[in-house]
Order: sequence, then C-alpha cells, then structure tokens
Amino acid sequence: MAAFRKNISLEAKHLKQLEPLVEQHGGNFSETIREIIEFVDLLVQRYGSLNAARYANMDERYQSPRELLIEDGFCAMIDYPLFEWFLESTEDTIIDSKILDDIIDPLIINRISELVDHLNRKWKEYGWQTTIIIEYDNDVAPKTAISIITGRSMQLNESLSGMVGLFLARQKYLGVAKVDRRTRSIRMDLQQKDNLNAAYDDLIRNFGGLHSAISEIRENPDFWQTIIDLHRNSGYNMVTIHRHEFEDLLAHNTPVDTTILKGVMKNSAEQIDFLKYLKHVYETMHIVEHIDINGNNIMIEHGYRDSESITAVKEILVQSLAASGYEYIAEEVGRMIVMQPVDSE
Repeated sequence: MAAFRKNISLEAKHLKQLEPLVEQHGGNFSETIREIIEFVDLLVQRYGSLNAARYANMDERYQSPRELLIEDGFCAMIDYPLFEWFLESTEDTIIDSKILDDIIDPLIINRISELVDHLNRKWKEYGWQTTIIIEYDNDVAPKTAISIITGRSMQLNESLSGMVGLFLARQKYLGVAKVDRRTRSIRMDLQQKDNLNAAYDDLIRNFGGLHSAISEIRENPDFWQTIIDLHRNSGYNMVTIHRHEFEDLLAHNTPVDTTILKGVMKNSAEQIDFLKYLKHVYETMHIVEHIDINGNNIMIEHGYRDSESITAVKEILVQSLAASGYEYIAEEVGRMIVMQPVDSE
C-alpha cells in the first residue's frame, strides 16, 4: 500500500505529550504516529468506539479493590440472605484445610502480626465490616494468644473464628482453651499444645460440634438417611445397641455395654464426667427414658413393663458400670431403678 504524506498541525502541549513515545522510537515521528493509530484501532475493536473506550478507561481507573477482585474471578457477589443461609448451613463445622490454604497461605504467612494484617486487609476488601485483633507473647512461636473477632454478623464471626483457630492449630499448635461469645464479637483464649491433634481436638470441641456428624453423613448418605427415617418414623422409639450386645441378648446372656466402655477409653478423665456421659448415651440411644444423677446416686426411669426386661436392664447397668470401675447396687422402686455406689451403704 502506498504511503501518503500529510501535514499535521500540533500544538506545543500535544508535542510535549508525545515526547516519551518519540524518544522510544529514536526520534522517528512517523513511527510514533503509526503506533498511536494501531493502539486506537485496538481500543475501537475492543469497545466499539473511541468514545466508549474513553468511558471504559475512566470506569476502570476508579474501580475499588472489591470490584477488581470480582472482575478477576477471585470473588463473587452474593445476596446477603443467601450468604446467611450458607453460614447457617455450615454452622458448627470446620473449613476444609485445602480451602484454608487458599485463603491463608502458610508459606507466606508465618508471623501472627502478618496473619492479622492479611485478614484485616482481605475482610475490608470483601466489605464484611469485620476486624480481628490478636494479642500474643511471641510473634513467631506463641505459647499463649488472645484472638478477638468483631463484626456485625455473629454467624460470620463464628465461622471466621473457626477458620483462624484452624490456622493457628495447624501452624502454631495453639488450642482453644476458652471462648467468650458476645453479641458482636468472639474472643478465643489460645494455649500451645504438645501436637496438632491436641490443638485440633480443642478446636472441634469449641467450634465443630457437628463436624464429625456432617462428615459421616456425607461419607455414607444412604445409611444415615435410612437411620434418620427409622428413628423419625418411630417417634424416636428405636433402641440402638452394639451387634455383640444384641447377640448376647438373643442368647439370654447379660451383655456388657461396649459403647460406654469405648467412650471412656476414647476420652480422658479430664474431658469426661462418666456418669453424665452414661446419661447422655443411654437417653440418646433410648435404652432408658431418663436418668437423674444426684451426686453419685442414679435414678432411672426405664419405661419397661416386663419384669424380666427390667431385671436385664438393671444387670446391664451394674455390669457395665463395674467394667468401668464403678461398683453399684440396683433396686427397683416403683417404676424406677435406683442405683447407689457400694461404698455408700
């Protein structure tokens, strides 16, 4: 294509604006003009017109960090009612470790101060109106720390506290020793543990009450849906016992309650009050209707009418308690079973 020579009239201010480009092209003014024309052509192709490109450029210049995160695909807008539903649906569960690593990269964040700066900046960008303060005795290897998360949404505060607790458990072996929940804030008192498992157990106890249950349901949905339907359709009058205990009952033998024994072995003495544990399990499994504990004395509303069945329940309780180190005697008083420790006679 033949080149056309045209005279261009420019004012001094335009020449001043072109100086950097002219210098890049070694003083060649024609090359500079050609590059400008090609660039304008690209803008027109992208936006449809030069005027549209001008306004698009102004919009991009004044985009907030949140808008840029959404445009780049790092975040998504969500209606607040839907956001609240999500928080309610994940209540008492702990975030997956792989997802946590995407939110708080442990390879980049090593100090507690870095964690605080990172989260406060990120939450501000998200528009969550939530802040975190952490007091600590050592920035890199803390033995104790206090985390306070403050925000308008209590459910969001709860979820974020669990997330922060998981990061500190994994990276610093900090367990949650105490939690103080207020209307707009959550305070966690954290204490260093010997290992990750001990710190993780503390976190689950304080923020993951449904974590293991939800995980099991997701792993075996058909099984748990059937169990739920059976209990619900029976008005929660189903009795749940171990297969070995059921086999002993079929053979007319008095079984020892292995569920209680396993629960005791799994939990340390500091974590469990045995009699309260027995009450919780027996009432939940519907082996008996109600257990009232007064000191070491136990009164049981069993709900059975057959005398042999009542005797069997008494023997199961006495033998299971004995196998756990508790010597009791049991008597029938009306429609109740009264149990007393042997040493109180």
